[in-house]
Order: sequence, then C-alpha cells, then structure tokens
Amino acid sequence: MTREEIKNLILRRAYAGAFEDGIEVYFNLHKYAEENGINNDEAWKAYQELEDAGLIRTFAIGGIIINTSAGLLHCEENGLVAPEMVHKQMMIRTKLLVTLYDIQERSPHGTIVDWESWIKEAGISNQDFFNNEHFMRDVNLIQKEDMQSYSITSFGIGNVRDYKARVKRVYDFDKLDKLEGITPQQRGHKFEDLLGEIIKKEGWQVDKQVRSPGQEIDIIIHKGLDYFFISSKWEANPIQPEELDIMYSRASGRKDVKGSIIVSMSGFTDQCINHAIRKLENCHIILFGEKDIHSIMSCDKTFTSLLEEKYKEAMLHGRILLEGIIRDVKPV
Repeated sequence: MTREEIKNLILRRAYAGAFEDGIEVYFNLHKYAEENGINNDEAWKAYQELEDAGLIRTFAIGGIIINTSAGLLHCEENGLVAPEMVHKQMMIRTKLLVTLYDIQERSPHGTIVDWESWIKEAGISNQDFFNNEHFMRDVNLIQKEDMQSYSITSFGIGNVRDYKARVKRVYDFDKLDKLEGITPQQRGHKFEDLLGEIIKKEGWQVDKQVRSPGQEIDIIIHKGLDYFFISSKWEANPIQPEELDIMYSRASGRKDVKGSIIVSMSGFTDQCINHAIRKLENCHIILFGEKDIHSIMSCDKTFTSLLEEKYKEAMLHGRILLEGIIRDVKPV
C-alpha cells in the first residue's frame, strides 16, 4: 500500500467519524492501522504528512486523532468519499444556511437566531446540525454569538445569494424548456435575454439587438478589446450551414471581432459542423450545443470557461469542441 493510499484511508475514516451514524468521531491510529493491515510506521508517517497539511489533528495522546474541516473539505473535493454522502451533507448545509439567511432577512434588525428554532424551521435533525455546525463555522459561513445563538457571516450571505440566483436560473430555464405560457418565438427572445444576463454576470459587456447597416446581431459581448458576435437559436431542427454563413459574413470582415458564437438548443447538422471547421482559417467559429447550455444553466461550468476551451481548440488545432467532444471534418 502506497503512502497516498494510506493517507486516503485515514481521511476516509475521519470523514466517516464526522458524518456517519454509529462511528466515533475520533479514532486510534495504531489500532486502525492494525485492523487494515497497514504497517504502523507507515501509518504514522502518513499521519504526520496529513497533520502538516492541516487535514487531520491529534485529539489525545496515544495516537488518538480526529478530523479537521480542511480534511473534510479535501475528501469532498477530491472524491475520496461516496458521492451520495457528500451530496447529503451539502444539502444539509445548504438548508441550514438558506434558512438562517431567510430568518435574519425577516427580522428588521437582523437578529441572532436560536439554534433550536433555526433547525426546526430548516427541518434538520439535531444530529445532522451538530455534524455540520463546526464545519460551517470553520469555513466562515456562520458564527456563534453565544452558547445557543448563531448568525450568518457576510461570506455566508454571499453564498446564499449566489445559490438563490442559480436556483432562479434553473427555474427560468426550465420554464422556457417547457414552453410555459409562451410561444416558440417568445421563447427564443427570452432565451436570448437569459443568456445575456448570465454572460453579463461573468464580467462581459453585453449589447443585444445591435443594428448596423445591412445587418442585425443578436448579442455582441466584449471584455476590453475582445469582441464576439453571438447568434442564439432555439428551433425545432438542427442548424444548417446557411445560418453559419450569415454569422461568418458578419464577423470575417471585422478585424476587431475574435469570433462568431452560434448557440443552438436544437444542435447542428454534420454538414454545418464540417462547414464551421473549414471556416476556422478565416474566422473563429464557436458552437454551443444543448448540453453546453444545460451545463451553464445548472452552473456545472461557466460560459466563459467553455468559451475559453472552445476558442483554444479552434486556435491551436483548427477543430470544433462541441458538448465536450472534439469534432473534425468527417464524411457526411
């Protein structure tokens, strides 16, 4: 067993002690090493490395150790524990944090909140609360005001506001997807508005329905001198090469434009993708498909990070990156 494997075993055991029922939060390193067939010296060296990194700490003499919040977070961020366990704890923290925020928002003075009334409103058990309370304090989401009361920190408030914005984004997009109370044409405009809002929040200057002699562009975005044209489509059928030619003609003669972006919820034909690849020498064509948009709406990825990945692939290799797949010219 390698040193890294031993360290991961220790971290998993520490995580289990923090969140799994019936498992003591602290444990004896020497006994744990014996139970798992780990050389005691190697277990101790692994522990010392973890302690130096702040991922574990001594609880008492005799090799009794316990988790740290940094170690718990390390386990969650590096896939060392079961995803369902991570999801459960994240949902508990989210419920607690959002509820604390809402309680304080209802109060005209932003009063501190008694923990029993807080968890009752959140629908969280005492055990789940105490499993996560120390962690939430350590990462500066909440602060303890006295033995019974808590308040949310400014960092916690920012997290809740970001969470509520993401929830609203998913809700708004879901309504568009279901065509609730709108026509397909209205959906296209609302989709354009939603996309523009998201891009703007990522630090881009966004201009919509930009008219110039002989043309109209759905969206123009820029940061500094980096300009992109965007055409957003939510139609019944995949985009054909003709639509790409329109965007190509608008951007290819403009030296200040870094590329044309076509967003299509109905996808692209193979002919269109091949056509885009062949045009890359003269104009950087960036394609966003349905899966790309869903990843943005669900906050799995940002628009900017996807754009950077796609632009890099076009620049360095002359290929189209679409929905996580590298596309090169193929027979159609």
